[in-house]
Amino acid sequence: MKRRPRQRLVAEINITPLTDVILVLLIIFMVTTPLVFQSSIQIDLPKSKSTEEPPAREITVAIDANGQAFLGNKQYSLRFDLDLLKFELSSRIKNKKNTTILIRGDKNVQYDFVIKVMDMASQLGIKKIVLLTELTQ
Repeated sequence: MKRRPRQRLVAEINITPLTDVILVLLIIFMVTTPLVFQSSIQIDLPKSKSTEEPPAREITVAIDANGQAFLGNKQYSLRFDLDLLKFELSSRIKNKKNTTILIRGDKNVQYDFVIKVMDMASQLGIKKIVLLTELTQ
């Protein structure tokens, strides 16, 4: 009797589809995370009856009632981190002309904190400063 040579089965997992799915999920999370972060900041804007569309080139600074400023996904204390916020703002507007800063100040924030951000923006050469409000019916 002749013996047949044993064939060895090779079981491999094709990870290409898994890699594709993971990359798509990574892209989705990278796109949605800033949106979720912005919506998680609790700011109660003052009410206004007039409306105007904000300009295209804009940088948004949110200020909550406790004096915390949010620029992008970073948080700065307006009591202690004013120089850091100024440095971050200057690096964002370095090569952009006609930049507008949008200030989302809580209606219960100290007036001084909003003035500090407005003063900082004017020192950096930002000519257009917009205070955001909520539209009332």
